[in-house]
Amino acid sequence: MTIRPLNPNSRDEIELVARRMRLTLMEVISEEEGEKMYTMDWLIDRVRFHLDPMKSEGQVFVAENESGEILGHTIVRVESGEGYFSTFYVAPEARGQSIATEFIKTGEAWMRERSMNIARTNTAKDNAKLQNLLFKFGYEITDRSENMVSLTKRL
Repeated sequence: MTIRPLNPNSRDEIELVARRMRLTLMEVISEEEGEKMYTMDWLIDRVRFHLDPMKSEGQVFVAENESGEILGHTIVRVESGEGYFSTFYVAPEARGQSIATEFIKTGEAWMRERSMNIARTNTAKDNAKLQNLLFKFGYEITDRSENMVSLTKRL
């Protein structure tokens, strides 16, 4: 397995990440709410936003197996002077292979390269899988709302 930046010239890769962003919402929030929350065009534009240095200091990383199949992605960006994980996704059949762990390591390294002192993400309050993984890396819940929690770590 290799972690690499998404190819910004590949429409297929951009659309795959956008579809999987929707799948993440459907899995974490609910199938119905996740499907209607954003249009596919909005999700595609959001992926492109992270690839356009005129709009965002960001990056989309993908995990790829030896056959070139993309197994998952994470999106990172600089937001308000902090490193921010926008989303994580690992295909169900590839879970348990430490891909999310590698995404955290890669994302944090990317943030450190940009002199970020804080890494942060938000997730659904009942997304125990992601929260437990981030706890292993030293993240702590720093804010709670009705449906969401913020997790933060000093880099």
